[in-house]
Amino acid sequence: MFLFPILNLKMLVNIINKLFEYSNNYIEVRIDLNLPMPAFSIIEKNIYGRFVPVILINEKIMQENENVIAHIMAHEWGHHVSNHLELVPPPPHEMPSMEERQKKEDEADLYAAKFIKEYMYDRKPIIDFLNKHPSDLENRLKILNSQFE
Repeated sequence: MFLFPILNLKMLVNIINKLFEYSNNYIEVRIDLNLPMPAFSIIEKNIYGRFVPVILINEKIMQENENVIAHIMAHEWGHHVSNHLELVPPPPHEMPSMEERQKKEDEADLYAAKFIKEYMYDRKPIIDFLNKHPSDLENRLKILNSQFE
């Protein structure tokens, strides 16, 4: 049983259900209060040895705005449905190039932007959030806004 004292559990479940409906993919979502970012995607083996897609979220640093949470979750969901994650991480000398990593981030942002448009979330709080976290800001805003032109 997971407790969401900060995030509204009903809101999060609603977003996850929309993502499932949109993608027809089930991805487990779990809390990790030590995660140094709002969310992160992994693949891990369960107790039966089966690989399971997982999105870890740190509710202590996750935004409380539903639009922003939807964007963050859709971005991470996009990594899974776009098959960006390796079952076994490559050794350091075989890690993807910066260009390959950027391409995957752009694809996840595009997936999120399409989801945001499809379910009519408000872009303004997402843009405000991206402005406060300006990593690759111009590119991320371009991708988000491209779906609304």
